[in-house]
Amino acid sequence: MNIEINDDLADIIEQVKAEVTELLFAYLDDEPYDDEPTSAPCLNNALDYDGSVSTIIDSAVPVYTAEIDDIFYLHRAKVEDAFDNAGLGSKNDDDWPNGWRAAAIYLYIEQEIAVWYSDEAETICLDWWAQKNSDSNPQ
Repeated sequence: MNIEINDDLADIIEQVKAEVTELLFAYLDDEPYDDEPTSAPCLNNALDYDGSVSTIIDSAVPVYTAEIDDIFYLHRAKVEDAFDNAGLGSKNDDDWPNGWRAAAIYLYIEQEIAVWYSDEAETICLDWWAQKNSDSNPQ
């Protein structure tokens, strides 16, 4: 008997990065920048002020038990650490609407996105600025 395990966590995180990048572009398009941005907007205060980032992450968390089981089989330590480090309470499914393991996956994705954003957001903003200026000044 063969059991198939799908390792989708990296793909999930890449999809969230792409969606957060789109959100960042939309934010930058709505702001009146006359000069190159000197820093990236805050992930939590600017981009997630209306819950947009949280919604992106939440919608990326698997809902099917088999998908959650696969992630835990392959990435249990780091996903469980994200839950433990958040200090949100017990690992009792009765305390969580979708179970504590889904909450742990959410927290892990959130943590990975925060690190990625901290490392890459300024570069993304500068790329946006360069693209905006090349579009408005065709040669």
